[in-house]
Formats: sequence, C-alpha cells, structure tokens
Amino acid sequence: MLFEKVLYPFDMRKASLNVKPYILKLKDAGCKEVHMVYVMIPSEWGLLSKEEFDSQEKLEALKGTMEEGFVDGLFKIFNKMKEISKEFEENGIKTRVVIIPGELDEVLSWYADKYGMKLVAIGVTSESLSFFRIGKIVDVIKAVKEPILIVKTPEEEDGEV
Repeated sequence: MLFEKVLYPFDMRKASLNVKPYILKLKDAGCKEVHMVYVMIPSEWGLLSKEEFDSQEKLEALKGTMEEGFVDGLFKIFNKMKEISKEFEENGIKTRVVIIPGELDEVLSWYADKYGMKLVAIGVTSESLSFFRIGKIVDVIKAVKEPILIVKTPEEEDGEV
C-alpha cells in the first residue's frame, strides 16, 4: 500500500501535533503503522551513540550518561508521545514511539530506510520556513527518499504541547 507505514517526527511543538489528524485520515489510504520519532539533537543533549530508545527501561539507562534533568525531560517527551500514540491505536493504527540521538536529517533518512517507511509527515511553522531556519527543513527534504507530507501551522499557534 502507498502509505502503509508513516514516519512521524515529533518535537513537542504544536506544529508537530497538528500533523496527527492528517495521519489519521491516511488510514483510509492504507495507513497501518505510525512510527513517532523524537530526534535528540546533539546540541540539546550532548553526544550519544545512535541508539533507539523505545522503552522506559532504555531511557532509564541514560541516567548514568546524562544529567538527571535531561533524562527527566526525555521521560516527559516519551510519555507525551505515548499519550498521543493512543489515538492512533484506538483507530486501528499500530504505533511505535522512539527517541533517537543524532542530526535530524540523518536520523530521519536512516530510520525511514531501516523500517521501510512509505511517507514522512512533518509539521512546520512560518518561523521554521524563515531564511535563517529553512536549512533544517531543506536538509530533511534532501536526505529522505520517501514522499514528505508537510503540514504548516501558523506561528502564533506554535508552542510546546
């Protein structure tokens, strides 16, 4: 099926949350699986090897590597993603929630290839499309081979979920 597996980059902002209804609509187009991925950018958390943190236990293991405040932040993100993923599950869409360290474009491209994603659904704001910030979005577009659904959210609505 064309959109059977969807990669849903999530970053705790309303712009990424606004992608959810579009993915739910894709169920009618054959969406059976959604992978919600939060990318831990090195400048935010420090350098970590590329690993898939897809459980509370794996995140717990970071307590010896990172400051406790950072790990607490990751737990908050992971739990919010799990909460959001319930709506997909309730609609018959299998979900996977994972946190991965690395650069956004590299992680999304690598993950999409590894798991056979058919679509990447990403939320953006006017700010992320500005002259000084457009580079990250362009890097993702260039790196990812799969089709990309871009959902634009007005700036005034953006903020942490």
